[in-house]
Amino acid sequence: MILNAYFNDRKPVTVTYNEEQTHQPALKMQIYPTEADGDNHPAVLFFHGGGWITGSPDQFKWFAEKFAACGIVSALVEYRVHSRHGTLPDSAVDDAYNAYQWMYRHHAQFGVKAAHIALVGGSAGGHIAAASALSYPYGASSNYEGSNTTPPFALGLLNPVLELTVAKKSQGYTKEELKLIEALGPTKTTSLSLGSKLERTDIPTQIIYGSLDPLLPTAYEVLLSQAENPRAPLELLVASGENHGFFNYEPWRTRVAGSLLAFLRAHGAAVDCELAMNEPAELKNARGNGA
Repeated sequence: MILNAYFNDRKPVTVTYNEEQTHQPALKMQIYPTEADGDNHPAVLFFHGGGWITGSPDQFKWFAEKFAACGIVSALVEYRVHSRHGTLPDSAVDDAYNAYQWMYRHHAQFGVKAAHIALVGGSAGGHIAAASALSYPYGASSNYEGSNTTPPFALGLLNPVLELTVAKKSQGYTKEELKLIEALGPTKTTSLSLGSKLERTDIPTQIIYGSLDPLLPTAYEVLLSQAENPRAPLELLVASGENHGFFNYEPWRTRVAGSLLAFLRAHGAAVDCELAMNEPAELKNARGNGA
């Protein structure tokens, strides 16, 4: 049925990506195929925000449609959140990992190049996307050792949560979000904090914040602490005068999408178009020239 929908209609198809996890509720992924033929397309899995408590995959529907039009197979991922499933952030990380594994195993059905599957997420969705690549299983040196799956091709993190160990109200966390982090316990909280892991990874990563986002000072501290030896695959971009979640609205939505597309193209993905801007919206590189 998936193959028929893909080859005949080129319309979004919905799959259950955690069928092997029989103890979990069924979780869906809506996949937007591209119009082009071939088997060399990149893919992007999108993870919505919502503080691990709420949120909808439809947050990234506009992005998925635009990316699919640019030759990228795009997927909106449902994952477990506290308000609907009573779960903690580590369960969401498990789900992001399983969604990526599903796409990797089924890449040929959608004409996807297995080596070019990227993860993009906003806020808590940015956290679980990165954590699924860098911190799963928790505390292990490499979550892909002994598996037939390679790590994600790239990460696009939009105002992501990075450091759970220092989370506090002044950084924009709600009381409910802080309770979830506390409930993880110190071991998982530490292993699911990502700043130092992002500095060590070879996965190309683009991180975008608004300059007024209360999460940005912590990001500066953890990502620029090794400024004398910055990693080439990591970009930190800042939108002047903008707050948390600014990428959901124009003109920034188009600007951020264009930045992500250019980043994927620069690292070798087959991206077929650029997005036109009606208004200026400038993202500044916070890591300096050549970083």
